[in-house]
Amino acid sequence: MASSVFGIGVSGLNAANLGLTTTGHNIANVNTDGYSRQTIKQSAPYPLLTGNGFNGLGVQVDSIKRVYDQFLTRAVDIAQTQSSYQQTRLAHLAEVNNIVADPTAGVSPALQEFFASVQNVATNPSNPPSRQSMLSSAQTLLNRFQVFSQRLNEQRASLNGEISNTVGTINAYAAQVADLNGKIVVAQSSGQPPNDLLDQRDLLVKDLNKMIKTTSLPLSDGSINLFVGNGQGLVVGSQTYTLGAVPNPGNTESLSISYEQNGKSILLPDNLVTGGQLGALLDYRNQSLDLAQNSLERTALGLLSTFNQQHQAGQDLNGNMGKAFWSYPTTNLGPGIDAPNIGLIRPNTNNSVPATAALTGYIQDISKLTTSNYELSFDGTNYALGNLSDGTKYTLTAAEATALTTPAGFTSSTGLSLSLSATPAAGDRFTIMPLKGLIDQAKVNVSDPREIAAAGPVAAVEPKAPAAVNTGTLKVYQPEVKPQTAVTTDTSIDPNLFTPVTLTFVSDPSVVPSGMAYSVTGAVPAVTGNLPYQAGAEISYNGWTMKLDGKPASGDSVTVQKNAVTASSDNRNALALGKLQTTRVLDGNTATYQESYGRMVSTVGTQTSEATIMGKAQGKLLITAENNRNSVSAVNLDEEAANLLRYQQAYQASSKVIQIAQKAFDEIVNLGR
Repeated sequence: MASSVFGIGVSGLNAANLGLTTTGHNIANVNTDGYSRQTIKQSAPYPLLTGNGFNGLGVQVDSIKRVYDQFLTRAVDIAQTQSSYQQTRLAHLAEVNNIVADPTAGVSPALQEFFASVQNVATNPSNPPSRQSMLSSAQTLLNRFQVFSQRLNEQRASLNGEISNTVGTINAYAAQVADLNGKIVVAQSSGQPPNDLLDQRDLLVKDLNKMIKTTSLPLSDGSINLFVGNGQGLVVGSQTYTLGAVPNPGNTESLSISYEQNGKSILLPDNLVTGGQLGALLDYRNQSLDLAQNSLERTALGLLSTFNQQHQAGQDLNGNMGKAFWSYPTTNLGPGIDAPNIGLIRPNTNNSVPATAALTGYIQDISKLTTSNYELSFDGTNYALGNLSDGTKYTLTAAEATALTTPAGFTSSTGLSLSLSATPAAGDRFTIMPLKGLIDQAKVNVSDPREIAAAGPVAAVEPKAPAAVNTGTLKVYQPEVKPQTAVTTDTSIDPNLFTPVTLTFVSDPSVVPSGMAYSVTGAVPAVTGNLPYQAGAEISYNGWTMKLDGKPASGDSVTVQKNAVTASSDNRNALALGKLQTTRVLDGNTATYQESYGRMVSTVGTQTSEATIMGKAQGKLLITAENNRNSVSAVNLDEEAANLLRYQQAYQASSKVIQIAQKAFDEIVNLGR
C-alpha cells in the first residue's frame, strides 16, 4: 500500500513540477512577440483492478499544449497584409502627391505664367522685351516639366529598389518557414507538438504577410504550405520556390515579379501579386505613378503640339511663316505633317526569335489620347489591343487587322496609329508606351524673339486711292487662320493660303432680290456665280475665315492676300496662341491643358485621401484582430500568478503524500524488528 501511495504522490509531484515549469515559461515569455500561452493537459491513468475494486494510480501529463485558435491567427494575418498594403501605398502616394500638387512650384503656375507672357506679346507684338520674356517663360515652363518628370523618374528608380528588397525579404522569410517546417515535422513525430517552434513559424507567416498576401494550407505532419498569386507555391513542406525582381520585357525601367520553379522563370502579372508591401508597390506604380507620369507627358504633348500648329499658322517679324515653336520627337508623314512619335514600342522577350514583324506608329489624335500604356498581342488568329491600366482588351475587327499590316496602319480609338511590317508569330506581344520620354527630349525651338509668329499670315485689303475706293459701309474683320489643333496628321496651313482671294460685291436680284451678292475669284476650288451676302456672316476660303459686316455698295471689293512684312503691330496669331490656354483639346476635347493636369492631381489627391482613411481603418482592424487573438492566446500575468500558487500547493500536497507514505513504510519495516 505504501508503494502505491508513494507512486501516486510522485506522479502528483511530477505533474505539479511540470505545471510550475510551464507557468514559469509563460511568465518568461510574456513580452515575446507571437508567443502563445501554454498549458499542461493531464489525466488519470487507467486504474489497477484489485480485489477491492479499481485502484487509482495517480496522475499523468498527456501533453503540453499551446492555447491557439487558427481562425483568430489567420484573421491577424489577413489584417496584417491589408494594413501593410495601405500604409505602404499611403507613404508613396504622399510623395507623388507632394510633387504634382505643389501650389507654387508646380506645372499649373508655370503654365499660367507662360500664357501671361503670350498675352503680353499680343498686347504689344512689336515690343522686343515682351517677345524675349515669352521665350524665357517658355524655357521656364519646359524646365518645370522636365524637373517634375525627373522627380517622377527618381520615384520609379527608388521604387525598383524597394521592390527588389521586398522580394529578397519574402524569399528569406519563406526559407525560414521551410526550415521550421522540417524541424516541426521531426519534432512532432514524437507525438508531441513543438509549441515554441509552431509560434515562431506563425510569427514568420505574419511577417511574410506584411510583404505579400499568402494562403496557408496546414498538413497532417505539422508542416504548412504557403501559396501566393493564383496558387503558386512559395513554401511546400521544407522546399521553397523563390520570387524574383526582373526587368519588365516591355519596359526595362520597371521591375516585374518572376516565379522561379525548376530552373524556369515565369513572369507573374502584377494583378496576381496582391497585398502587403509588394502588392502596394506594384499597385502604386500602375495606378498612381504611371498616371502621374503619363498625365504630365500628355499635358506637355497637348501644349507642344497644338501650340506648334498655331504658331506655324502665323507670321513672324521677318515676314516668314512661323516655325515649330517647340521641338520633340516626331515622324514626318509628308509635306508640312510631323506627327508625334510613340515614345516606346518594344516586343516582349518571349516573342519569336528572330522577330517576324516590327511594330511602328505615331500619335494621330491628341484629343483621344489617354494616360494608359498598351499591349498589342497576336494569338495566331486575332489581334488584341490591351489597356495595361485597367486590363481591358479590344479585339480588332477583320478590317482593322488588315489595316494593321499595311503601311497606312490601323488607327485606334485612343488616337494611336499602328502598323506592322508583317504578320507576327502566334503569341507575340508588343508593349506600347505612347508618351514615354517626350518631355526629356523636348526643347524650345525658337531662340530669336523676332521669330515669334504673332501676326496673321494673310490680311484683308480694301482698294485705296487713286484707284476706285469702296463707297459702302462694309466693315471688314481681319481673317483668322485656325489650324486643326488635335489631329496631328492635318497640315498647319492650307497650301493655297497665300493665293489672293477677291470678293467683289454686285447687285444681283436673281441671287438676292433686295440686297447685295458677291463674286469670288482666286478661291480653290474655284467658285462660279454670285453668292448671297449676309451681314455678320463668316466667309471661309483657302484656309482662312473672315467676318464681314455692314452694307457694301455695288462695285465694292476686298482682297485677302499675304500679310505685309511691315505688319509689326499685327497680333492676330498671338491672340490665337493665347486662346489655346482655354481651348479644350485633351480628354476627348473636354479639358484644357491645366484642366487635364488638374484632373490627374485630383485623382492622386483622392487616392491619397482614400489611402489615409483605409490605412487608419485597416490599422484599427489589425489591432482588433490582435486583441482577439491575445484574448485567447496571450499570457495573462494575473492568471499565471494564480497558477503558480495552485501548482505550488499541489507540489506541497504531493510532497506531503510522499512523506506520509514514507513514514507508513518505515512503520511496517519497524514492526519486524
